[in-house]
Formats: sequence, structure tokens, C-alpha cells
Amino acid sequence: MSAHQAGLSAHQYDAGRNGGGFSDCHEHGCSHVANLYQRLLPLVRRTWERGDRPVFTNVWYVAARSEDLQDKPLKVRMLGCDFVLYREPGGKAVCLSNVCPHRGGSLAHGKCKDDGSIACPYHAWSFNGEGKCTQIASRRDEDPQDVAPGVKIDAYPTEEKYGFIWAFLGDEPENAAPIIEMPEFDDDGFRSTTTHSEVWETNYHWAKFSNLDLVHLPVVHGIKFQNQDNPDSPPPFELTEHDDGFDLVYYPSTSRPRKGGEWDKIRDSDEAKKVESRMKFRVAGISLYGKVEIGGVGSGMHNVFYEFSTPIDDQTTAMYYIFFRNFMLQPELDEEHLKRNLMQARQDKAIAEAQQPRIAPVGPDPNGLYTYDEDSEIRLYWNLMGSMRERGWQIDRKAWAEALAAGHYRAIPSPVRKKDPKGWVHDEVPRYARGTTFAAAE
Repeated sequence: MSAHQAGLSAHQYDAGRNGGGFSDCHEHGCSHVANLYQRLLPLVRRTWERGDRPVFTNVWYVAARSEDLQDKPLKVRMLGCDFVLYREPGGKAVCLSNVCPHRGGSLAHGKCKDDGSIACPYHAWSFNGEGKCTQIASRRDEDPQDVAPGVKIDAYPTEEKYGFIWAFLGDEPENAAPIIEMPEFDDDGFRSTTTHSEVWETNYHWAKFSNLDLVHLPVVHGIKFQNQDNPDSPPPFELTEHDDGFDLVYYPSTSRPRKGGEWDKIRDSDEAKKVESRMKFRVAGISLYGKVEIGGVGSGMHNVFYEFSTPIDDQTTAMYYIFFRNFMLQPELDEEHLKRNLMQARQDKAIAEAQQPRIAPVGPDPNGLYTYDEDSEIRLYWNLMGSMRERGWQIDRKAWAEALAAGHYRAIPSPVRKKDPKGWVHDEVPRYARGTTFAAAE
């Protein structure tokens, strides 16, 4: 899978080891990147020192695969909070906060009802897909609003697309970055594998970086860049920024490692061929798309992957995948297609799970060594995270931890809460105010 990522030219510079060291970058004409890190360095250091962690609301996340949600409720943990997914009688997926406002029961251990609501397993208080309490079992002939005025629960928008259930975790869906388009899904010229999911024991930044990084391709996966002096140095690239992500295109010459199986027949020789490789990163779903013309430029044979990362908490990430191909469309080759793509994902997983620090960092290590072109994608990634913080979407993990330590549960805010902000049993998770920068959050 990682073989599909884009390539960048290489040279290294010391990006602030021991608080300084940008002169090498300036000497090599990298002043714009040096200026960025010079500006961020003291701000990032302050946020590292205060223990801050970037987890964001107002983002569409993959909550589950469609096939994982059947006729029973499903408990899902995202952003350090618990949610319940269930299906209404017509099949629509619903996402609610999992904690009952009555006595804190887990709705996921309750029952789905014929009226489209879910009943808490503790006292059978029922809530519908809009977060409204529809019945209190012990007072079933009375209006719940008369029994417990203002009772409600956070309800989150959902979409079911491409074999996944997406949940919008936040209170500003009108400002959300859109879910990435997947044209191959309805294209009869492409065949897909089944959706795949697994848990990585690493924070979501390391999980995503393992696939954004280019130089690891020859080192970790043995995919050398041929027809140039240094086969470990990625070729030139085209990088395009967007409000919600970036695109990257490059044209390396590669010879695929021989691993046996039908895919070895794609090329008629071991000779290096120039291939077109495209990559897209999008904020919604923490999504990564890769498309490589695996048979060489002009062959028309494309291998495509989509990868989505959902933070379970600061140290654990749910990873979701779906793969497409428009060659060797025989169903009996699906297993080999999935196996080959997941083989590289597992190699990336081993790297990410061993990486330090374990808890998700707020930004680039202020005392770390960075490279210029090789880390351009990572730089853009952190820029996107910073822009979401300034919009007031980042959770203040320190304040949240203090609330939890004091015995107070907090919920991810929803559109229901924004529309009706009073009378909630559980306050929303604390977030930085709109316009907050790294420096202002001290």
C-alpha cells in the first residue's frame, strides 16, 4: 500500500536541535520551510511542556464498517469518548453518546426498539436518533419532559458510504470538510476487496505518518527508485495544497520486488519502469488515497487504496481500508490483492507501534532533526492541524483530564447541543477558544 505514496527529493538539515540550527537550510535555499519552523519552534515547545495533545472535534470519522453494525447496538470509542451505534428499523445508522444522562448506564448494552429508539439497560430510559428521550419505563404513561425536564443526549450526524459508517463528531457540520469521494466504488471497471479494519497500538499521527513518508519506501518496503544516482532518494514531485488537505503526484521508475503469485505477471520483465503515482490526504476521516499505475505509464493498470484513521484515544488508532484494482478482475484473485496491500500496511504498523513518544504529540518535536523536501507532506499536515485549533475545534486535554479526575464525565458536543445549549447533565469536553494559537494556549 505504501508503495503508492509520492516521492520527494532529499537533503537534511538540523531543524532546531537544542533550540537552534536553521543555517544549513538557508544555505540550501530552504528559507520558507526554515522560517516556518523558526516561527513554530517556541510555540511547539510550550505546548509540549504543558502536555497538550491535538484531538479534534468537527471532523467526519469512520466509526465502523457497515457489516459490523447489524441488529444489535455497537459500542465504539473515538476521541477518548464512548459512543453507541445502532440501526433504526429502516436501516439508518444512528450515533449517540453512549452514557445515559440518568445514571450513566451504557446504552450499547441496551436494546433497540421498534420505534427507532434505544433503551438503556439500567432503567430502560429510551432515546431516539435525534437525542430525544422518548420514554421512561417506570413512568411510561407520562411525558419524559414532565418527569425529567430537559432530558436529552448528544446525537451525531451519520452517513453510510463506501461500506463504512461515518459519524460527525462535533457541533458545526455546516463547516465540516467533506468526506472524500470514492469514484472507483461505483465503477464497474474496478473490483474492490472487502473493507478491512484493525487496531494499531499507536497514536493517529504516527499511524498516518507511516504512509505519508516517502523515504521509508526503499528502506521498509524495498521499493527502490531506479534510473537515478541514488535509488533511495525519491524523484521530483508536484504538491498541491487545499483547504482540507493536499495532493501529490510523482513519476518514479521502479522495479517491483518479486514475491511470487499472479501479480508478478503484470510486468514482462524485471526492468525498471516509469509509473504514475498519485496521493491525496484529506482531513475528513484522516483519509489517505493512493493510486499507482502499477504496470507502468500508459499501461492503464491501476492499484488504488483508501486508508482512514480514527483516534480511539491518545495512544490507539482504528485503521480502516478498502482496495481497488482494474486489472486481473477474477474473484479468485481478491485474496492475493488484499494480502499484498496489507503486507505493506503491516510493515508500516510495526514501525509506527515502536515509535516514540507513545502519546500523540502536538506538533513537530522542537528538538528534533527534520529534512526539507522529504518532510513537506508532514509540514502541510501540521499546518492543517494548526488551522483546526485556531477554529476552536481542538480538545483541551489537560482541562478534560482535570474534570475526569474530579469525577465529571464530559461529552463530545453535537449539533443538538448547539441548538439547545441549556439543561445538559454532562457538560461538553473543554475546547480551546476560537482564534487560540499555540502561544495563546499557555
